[in-house]
Amino acid sequence: MKDSVDTGKINETIADLIEDHILVCDIEGRIVSSNRAIQTYLGYTDFELRQKSFSDMVADLYRNKAGSFLKNALAEPSDQEEFLFRSKHGLLKLHLQSFYKDHLVYLYGNEKYVEYERMRKKLEIEIANAIKIHKRSLPVSLPDTESISFSSLYIPAEDLGGDLFDAFQVDNGLLNDSFEQYVCFIADVSGHGLDSAMLAIFVKDTIRSFFSLKHIPGQLLSPKEIVDFFVAQYRKEGYPEEYLVCLVVAVFDLKTKELTYCNAGLHICPFLVGEEGNIIELSNAGLPISTAISAKLLKYQDSSVSLSPAMTLFLMSDGLPEQSANHEFYEERLKRLVPEIHRMEPALIIQRIHEDFTGFLGHERIRDDITLMVAKLPRTLN
Repeated sequence: MKDSVDTGKINETIADLIEDHILVCDIEGRIVSSNRAIQTYLGYTDFELRQKSFSDMVADLYRNKAGSFLKNALAEPSDQEEFLFRSKHGLLKLHLQSFYKDHLVYLYGNEKYVEYERMRKKLEIEIANAIKIHKRSLPVSLPDTESISFSSLYIPAEDLGGDLFDAFQVDNGLLNDSFEQYVCFIADVSGHGLDSAMLAIFVKDTIRSFFSLKHIPGQLLSPKEIVDFFVAQYRKEGYPEEYLVCLVVAVFDLKTKELTYCNAGLHICPFLVGEEGNIIELSNAGLPISTAISAKLLKYQDSSVSLSPAMTLFLMSDGLPEQSANHEFYEERLKRLVPEIHRMEPALIIQRIHEDFTGFLGHERIRDDITLMVAKLPRTLN
């Protein structure tokens, strides 16, 4: 015959193992039981607590609230209420819920959960604000002129992305009539969280500041100098070694009919597509930018190609070509698609790629930020 089991003792042991603060009161509010967590928190033994009522334990200001809290206890857990308790160490805050069962009122709470919830809500607000800031840092529109037209696709892998892109015409002030230059860039920052999004914004702000601090209208505009300027500012800020920034900057000079580019770490090289559909890969990539890499190794160079009418530039981070589905990477599929669509306007090219990528993806999860920028020249270059 099996020994009888004292379920009361078992329940008491379980209550003493958990971190929740637990008080049990009768319908008059007298404390009939407590667990070890609340005894330790308040500095009283279980025997001492059983000599008191719930109202005795709270500060005077909370006595009426304590009475209502007990009186209104139901079979379902109540909302959380805040109380100040008279502990042996002074007044201590406790957030409690209540429920009523078998003529007893159970009061329970855990300040660790309350703090966790406070921090979670604070983080949610910070992330929501960061998302707004990151979205505002993305271009509202891209240049679309008779000389050149840009369009883009951006799909973050998570709420906050680590990619950033932009394209703009260079302001040469009084020398504008002598120049027609457009800068475009894509930055891919490691990770997808709050820190990565803020670092991506730093990339954009730093590149923009180059034109107010370093560029002199009429001077040769070098993507390498832009990248070097960014590297210097990045190292000056002292970002942690675990971060990597991959950055490619390209300059269209429509007066000289030349495209100059500098690639810092983006291993998926940009490519130009000629009018006949031939793909020219723009290689010559340097190391990614990181404080973990010696400044002596962060050396970059400009590379240039001649521009021809109706050429199309495809500039992307690695999220698009390296996305896989059904044991296939999208890169090869993209290169098969490009010759079919390169004669379209950039917005239609982006639309076709987005549709094709969505079909390719199926039910697969996007693993990295998707960033693509397309720039197209007209059929006749002035």
